[in-house]
Amino acid sequence: MKKETLNYFDSFVKNSNYALEACKILKEFINNFDVKKSKEIEDSVHKIENEADKSKHEIINYLIKDFLPPIEREDIVTILHRIDDVVDNIDEIVINLNILDVEILRDDVNEFISLLEVCCKNLSELLNLFKNMKNYSDIKEYVIKINRLEECGDEIYQKAIKALYNTEKNPIEVIKWTTLYNCLEVCIDSCENVADCVEEVLMKNS
Repeated sequence: MKKETLNYFDSFVKNSNYALEACKILKEFINNFDVKKSKEIEDSVHKIENEADKSKHEIINYLIKDFLPPIEREDIVTILHRIDDVVDNIDEIVINLNILDVEILRDDVNEFISLLEVCCKNLSELLNLFKNMKNYSDIKEYVIKINRLEECGDEIYQKAIKALYNTEKNPIEVIKWTTLYNCLEVCIDSCENVADCVEEVLMKNS
């Protein structure tokens, strides 16, 4: 029986789409926020996170037995782990919204989540281009775009933290929102980490 082949580049796109799917669920939840649905949303996103983990492990198991992968094994594993970090970080945002009993959203959350969704969309598009490494200039353009989005995330984060500490008098709320803002910033950073990793692999193989 012929061994089924696996296209690693298609797999990168597939796994990045788990992040985009989870982000869309998060955005819909934020846009129509209902604290009573927090656990339901957490379960939905966690299911996607589990599927992403399963996919990652299947790819790595295939890689172990693959005689001649198209790029270095270490690079394939690193990209997979970086993509998985994005999914994990979205999962953590949703978990914290639930376990911290967030009842009212702060005004800047929508801005953060919208930016995160744009990052995830661009990440998926970047990885689609990465299927053909000859698309160097187009890939590089997306890397730069994601880097700029991460810088926007830093600006939103700094403004949000400053506003939080200047306006919120309840120390419990300060702790809650510091945790959430940190999660949001880390998640956007993780998108940039994937883009930077792709750029490094591209440089090694050009």
